[in-house]
Amino acid sequence: MPGFKHILFPVDFSQQNIGIAPHVFCLARRYRAKVTLLHAVEISSGSYPGWPVFEPTIDFTGIAEDRQSRLDAFLRDEFRDLAPARVMREGDPAFHIREFAEKEGVDLIMMPTHGYGPYRRFLLGSVTSKVLHDVKCPVWTSAHVPEPPGAPAAYQRVLCALDYVPESLALLRWAALLACEHGAVLKLVHAIPAAAVPGGLDVEGGRFRSFLFEQARERLAGLQKEAGTTVSTIIQGGEVAGVVREAAEKEKADLLVIGRGVMRELLGRMRTNVYSIIRESPCPVISV
Repeated sequence: MPGFKHILFPVDFSQQNIGIAPHVFCLARRYRAKVTLLHAVEISSGSYPGWPVFEPTIDFTGIAEDRQSRLDAFLRDEFRDLAPARVMREGDPAFHIREFAEKEGVDLIMMPTHGYGPYRRFLLGSVTSKVLHDVKCPVWTSAHVPEPPGAPAAYQRVLCALDYVPESLALLRWAALLACEHGAVLKLVHAIPAAAVPGGLDVEGGRFRSFLFEQARERLAGLQKEAGTTVSTIIQGGEVAGVVREAAEKEKADLLVIGRGVMRELLGRMRTNVYSIIRESPCPVISV
């Protein structure tokens, strides 16, 4: 549940890291959370199979010392009031992020998407993708846009994307508690891919779509009753990521909460669309 106590901020000294630093600072200060900056340096000391073996000419010690120096200086002034821990590891970043989070009781990881630019906006960074897939704790990812919005002192408009999987009840309760902690307005959004309006002749489609919408309203009302919430719900026919993006834009959401981790559901379910939702979101996303 929210009430974050230990925030992990993986860093590679990029502009994207610098861009989300105010978000890390605001959340850490609000929750009085411990912050750890983790940098993993990948130093390959071997050659590819079949290649000739050469005497190493790379100064591995010098590289490690340089990275440690950069880590010690990175965002020093910006995070002075937080007094964060600074940890360096050697090896695959995604592996060390997951390992550190599990061993040190991290309850929130904050990362950029690394997807800026005319083509890279369609992609997530490889490390971010692996972390989203592998870790168990919530992951905060930045808005996947060239000029992300500034960090709010507190979130005011939270949107939670829901589907029908068993984990949705816990997700709704998690989002409601987070919104309560920030004094935010919480709204729900649910996409029905099968209810998208097709082009051309559509004789019986209208009746079928009405049935799908009524069924969705009943199931979401039951979910809210069980969760003890009575918040507004947006139900829209169409592709999941597009529906969620449009709702976030219309509601001017400053945070989107989604489920993550179970990639076994049928096509169209929220949890099979995690990467797409994050890529298209106009605001930061916390995936739980």
